[in-house]
Amino acid sequence: MRNNTTDRPSAKTGRKRVVIAAGALLGVAALATAAAFTDQAFLNLGGSGGFGGSENTYNIQVSNRQEATVASVASWIEANPDAADITPIVGADSLVPGGDPLLVNIPVRNESASFGSTLDIAFENIRAADPDPDQAARDAAYASLLRVDIAQVDDATSVPTQWAATGLTLADGSIAATDLAALDAGAGSVLVVRVYLVDGADQVSTNAANGGGVQLQATVSGSSVSS
Repeated sequence: MRNNTTDRPSAKTGRKRVVIAAGALLGVAALATAAAFTDQAFLNLGGSGGFGGSENTYNIQVSNRQEATVASVASWIEANPDAADITPIVGADSLVPGGDPLLVNIPVRNESASFGSTLDIAFENIRAADPDPDQAARDAAYASLLRVDIAQVDDATSVPTQWAATGLTLADGSIAATDLAALDAGAGSVLVVRVYLVDGADQVSTNAANGGGVQLQATVSGSSVSS
């Protein structure tokens, strides 16, 4: 008689074969993944120089020598943080109410190679209050009669015919900023400041300014913009 137990395959052995086969398939998949081709690409944003850098600075420069054109300026200065004097200003000590005005040229340039620039100019009376009340009153009367006009030109050889602002007064000791035409990178212009005294409301108020004075400081400002 045949022993049926001996001839029958074991279920356990069959399961083992299935597990081994599955493991073999996983091994083939692993080998296929490891053998795949790969590649990469590298891109420098902004070229070899990247973003920003020492050559991309923003800077406003001026001249204190009253040249009539930007091209004629031999030496540009920063005038920051220390103020520079515009000297001499012939006639600054002899303005009279209702008399001829005084013209002061301020060349300015956007020294930046990469940025455009907004531009404005403001004024402040930096004369210290005099301890003598009579002199302080004369200074205040003088300041009340002072007026400022502003023009922006390429050539200030002749008196400007168009003005960005006129009749500006030293309200509370300062003149608010006047917006001017923007400057391209590396470009400049000449700001013409016309200073004069007007007559007072009557002769008494005009005479009150006799012997008074102010000391104007101009502040030329700008902000960088994309060219």
